[in-house]
Amino acid sequence: MIHYHFSRPAMVSLLCVMLAFSSLGSFIIPDNPANAATGVSEVSVLNDPFKLYADATDISDWAVDAIGEAAELNILQGSNGAFRPKSAITRAEFTTIITSVVGLAVSTDNAIHFRDVSRQDWFYPYVNAASKAGIVAGYGDEFRPNHKLTREQLAVMLSRAMGLPTNVQVPEFDDVSTISNWAADNVKTVVALGLMSGWNSRFHPDAEVTREMAAVVAMRVYHFQKDDSGKAHQPDFKTAVVEKQIKATAAFLRKSVTNPTIGSIGGDWTVLGLARSYVGAPDVYYDKYYTNVESILKEKSGKLHAVKYTEYDRVILGLTAIGRSVEDVAGYNLLNWLADYDTLIKQGINGPIFALIALDSKAYDIPVVPAVKTQTTRQLLISFILERAIIGGGWALSETPSQPDPDITAMVIQSLTPYYKTNTDVQAAVDRALVWLSKAQATNGGYANGVTVSSESTAQVVVALSGLGINPHTDARFVKNGRSVIDALLSFAAADGGFYHVKAGGVDNGGAKPGEVDLMATDQSMYALVAYNRLIKGQPRLYDMIDVETVGRN
Repeated sequence: MIHYHFSRPAMVSLLCVMLAFSSLGSFIIPDNPANAATGVSEVSVLNDPFKLYADATDISDWAVDAIGEAAELNILQGSNGAFRPKSAITRAEFTTIITSVVGLAVSTDNAIHFRDVSRQDWFYPYVNAASKAGIVAGYGDEFRPNHKLTREQLAVMLSRAMGLPTNVQVPEFDDVSTISNWAADNVKTVVALGLMSGWNSRFHPDAEVTREMAAVVAMRVYHFQKDDSGKAHQPDFKTAVVEKQIKATAAFLRKSVTNPTIGSIGGDWTVLGLARSYVGAPDVYYDKYYTNVESILKEKSGKLHAVKYTEYDRVILGLTAIGRSVEDVAGYNLLNWLADYDTLIKQGINGPIFALIALDSKAYDIPVVPAVKTQTTRQLLISFILERAIIGGGWALSETPSQPDPDITAMVIQSLTPYYKTNTDVQAAVDRALVWLSKAQATNGGYANGVTVSSESTAQVVVALSGLGINPHTDARFVKNGRSVIDALLSFAAADGGFYHVKAGGVDNGGAKPGEVDLMATDQSMYALVAYNRLIKGQPRLYDMIDVETVGRN
């Protein structure tokens, strides 16, 4: 196998010389190839397909960004004001695309002997080069250039063109037995690397590749890079979109929550989301939060609530995120309250869940407090949670639930993540919960607690999956009808950077009204996107703050 690796400018230059043939109608010579080659700022903004193409409403949600970016980069566009997203692409057409994308040099030296490919064919140089490099093969003495490309053929072409490894593990699709033997390993590879995905737990190997599918794959290949060791990895396709949303939501939160304090809304969670993001907030913002925490603790003599010890958990997370000590805040050690197991569990399963998350956020020791009846231990907290597991997988808020709910199930997974690899009981329970979460996912990629798909339920699943190292945008178990959990979460974003609890037209479930921006929904969506972005960047998970330096007050 021949491996090709070119610098980004070189790759873009090659992409920009894609030919403008009438049979394709969508590969154009850019007006200014120099701009594309040098990566000027114009290519960093996604074009809006709805302003480019009359048939944009026919484009699937999962392809909109890719088609817009491909147009912005002058890689792939429509013709006569239309994109024809659902039209199938031929073997010759995609061979031309992949040959150009990987930067494979073309020449007139004849290396093929297909009787249905001649030097007069527009696609000859590309098929010739791809065949010589081992990227494509024919059917005996035929290439069948005008046959529609299938998804398993596409997987093979991608894997060969990029020199990808084939010894990868990926969750099996329900239709794995229908994938041809010659394509099976390649399918696993491209799915594992996020270059392709299936829908409804199936890969659909014989399905035709549409133009919108080709656009998505072309842009994923475009963004595919190799690190210094030469090991292939795939930066998530949604990274740019997610980071743009994080920036917008951070601005919304700083504007909406000007005086962060202790509270489930507009306080600790806001601070956590900002501090753990790549955007952050000015030090004065965090100082204001710390001052408010001190003031409230003094006012209440250190007792935030008689029963709801999640109050302490939230503050511990907020202070840990900004690098403040939790063991001496206005003279109080916030960890002391978590040592009282009997009081901690009065809040139900939420008590142990968030106690574990808070304690493990910086590997805090649980203080030994002689006055308490039962001293809290991590094992007691874990056992409480495991005993509440529902047969078949998952958890719910009530003590004797009839069925799981995604919010509590996801939160439990978040709390048990540090023990997943070392505790077999935890691993088994979490694995069952993941199976249930996959089945419970809505057809639009989101999650509902009851009948209403909400941003909060969806956000908690994103945090849970990201913490386990499961990509919530590309893992086949969590993609339904081409829509991932990340796609679903982003669909709740409002133009001002906030998030809806329920989208306009949705079912009112007693929370914020459908179509209204909600601060709780925004907080949870923010830190969920941050959790996902940290996964993609290879950073410690959202609640793993062992690397945050603790400093004294300025």
